[in-house]
Amino acid sequence: MNQKQAIINGVKAIMPLCIGDFPFSFIVGALSIGAGMTVWQSTSWSLIVLAGSSQMVALDLLNTGTSIGVIVLTTLIINLRHVLYSASLAEPMKHASFISRVLMAYGLTDEVYAITVKPMHENNTSKFYFYMAAMLTFWGVWGLADFLGAVLGAMLPDIDKYGLDFAMVAAFIAIVVPQVKSRACIVAAVVASVSGVLLVGLPYSLGIVAAALIGGTAGLFIDFAEEKQTKCAG
Repeated sequence: MNQKQAIINGVKAIMPLCIGDFPFSFIVGALSIGAGMTVWQSTSWSLIVLAGSSQMVALDLLNTGTSIGVIVLTTLIINLRHVLYSASLAEPMKHASFISRVLMAYGLTDEVYAITVKPMHENNTSKFYFYMAAMLTFWGVWGLADFLGAVLGAMLPDIDKYGLDFAMVAAFIAIVVPQVKSRACIVAAVVASVSGVLLVGLPYSLGIVAAALIGGTAGLFIDFAEEKQTKCAG
């Protein structure tokens, strides 16, 4: 696959998730204006942070008068999963330049990771172009949606009550379901889902983080158990 085709494929692969996340970023833009930001502050914030769940949590905390330190710590914890994403892509990109790896890490979102993780581990010399095409497309659409939300969404009263943010949930379901194939993944998904419901009342949206840790631990336990069983059988 040549570089041009890799770029085209990257754009095509990420576009369905861009469409699914568009309403969510639109809402973030509208709510940012309600929190006191200007249109350009809102758009710049989205392009720099590029993390919908963290942005929503930060806006909620900002509106309740939470200190900046608590907001930064909370959003940092929520985004810790990206450390695992980066680790899984370290091997296929070990020969890339430092600047390239920094740029890739900056634009690594759930959506970009889900679309690129498999192609990145294939022996393809154009995989970097595929990744960058997907990443930059998502980045651009996310920023555009926030800008439109800041300009137009603020004119609509109580936009957060329209249920448009369900698009984000649907997008995550589309990302996760195809990946849940092994027994360990199924256990992790079920345990995390149940834990998330039970811990939804925790402050600062920490129930999401706790559920992710519990689910991941359960899946890891199953994975280790199966590996041990395979060794014993061998």
